[in-house]
Amino acid sequence: MNKIEIRNLFLSSGYEAKAFFIDGRPLYEYINEWLAKDKQLLQSITPNDDLAICWTNDYDFEGDSKFMRYILNQSNAITPILSCPEDFDFSCIVIVADVIKKDDKVIWRRIGTVNHSNESFEQEKRSGILYVDSYSKEDWTLYGDNIASTDVDSPEWRKWIGDNWTEELYRRRINYTFPYYQNEQNIDWFSACDFEFDKNEYDALIASCYTD
Repeated sequence: MNKIEIRNLFLSSGYEAKAFFIDGRPLYEYINEWLAKDKQLLQSITPNDDLAICWTNDYDFEGDSKFMRYILNQSNAITPILSCPEDFDFSCIVIVADVIKKDDKVIWRRIGTVNHSNESFEQEKRSGILYVDSYSKEDWTLYGDNIASTDVDSPEWRKWIGDNWTEELYRRRINYTFPYYQNEQNIDWFSACDFEFDKNEYDALIASCYTD
């Protein structure tokens, strides 16, 4: 089995940050090797030693933090692992792993990067509080006769999302971003790595990322 850890690493920029290590090697070294023959893709994520670990609450918006925890709780999912530290909001570079969880182990079957070219901001806006197909009975009670009947970009809608941005963003992420990531056509895979990790150690590593 492979060994996954998070350690501090001095970046090419001179700063120190946390980074994934697999079998004692920084993950960015693997990425550089995997992309050695794809200069264009490598250049698009270079330098990649400063990509930030996604498993954190350190997002600008709580809705993004809740979304990351949602994905980590899935049994099998294409899961963000690294992102650009400047924006850090799922809109720029997002490195993902095709994660499969079994009783005793967790497999990273493939690693790739999200291709944002098919994203639609208009569709994303309709995937928040206005996406009634995802409503629970409680949602219908709370919103069925008010905000759910408004239109995108209406004054009522703008006020609601301004007052309830965490809820709005989380719904957009669950209803739009998550399905987008699970669509094979939206991922540029660059490695069939088949890393296998002990499940208890893997779960403990995730838990350590959320320890205050």
